Amino acid sequence: MIFNRIRWSLFRVISYSIVFINILTFGVFLYIIAPYTSYFFLNDLKFWKHLSYFHKIYFNSISYLKSIVLKDSALIISHLPLSSPPMDSPNLKLFRVSKDWDYPDDSCGTCSDCCHFLGDCCFLDTSRNKCLCYGSLFWRYFNCGRFPTTKKQLDYYRCPKYESIE
Repeated sequence: MIFNRIRWSLFRVISYSIVFINILTFGVFLYIIAPYTSYFFLNDLKFWKHLSYFHKIYFNSISYLKSIVLKDSALIISHLPLSSPPMDSPNLKLFRVSKDWDYPDDSCGTCSDCCHFLGDCCFLDTSRNKCLCYGSLFWRYFNCGRFPTTKKQLDYYRCPKYESIE
């Protein structure tokens, strides 16, 4: 158990370092580590198919960090301890899929409200209403895969998929 917590923490520290280095290099670093970038964000080692997203990731990172600093984002962004395990769904002790949910459990249906929390997510394909990073390392290790984490988030985004277990 302690080994996993150390591993998860190390993975997040390295990920944050990559973002920091990428910002310092004005987005060039993601191109240098292109296969990893593609796999980390899009779950695909064929980076040449996704090069058009790399600059979007840079600008999205800048926008995200700026919004965290300038906005009161405590409601929208949950605190994520470094040693948290990767997750593919919210804490099932706190939330469950709504009985009225008409889509598959691994789908958000037509909703994408949480993808716009600090601006438009560069991984949301609005033409197909599909998350391009769904199931990737980024998605599982950071906030997307564990949404919602609080009842306040659930209410704020009016998420139709989940309901709170009370």
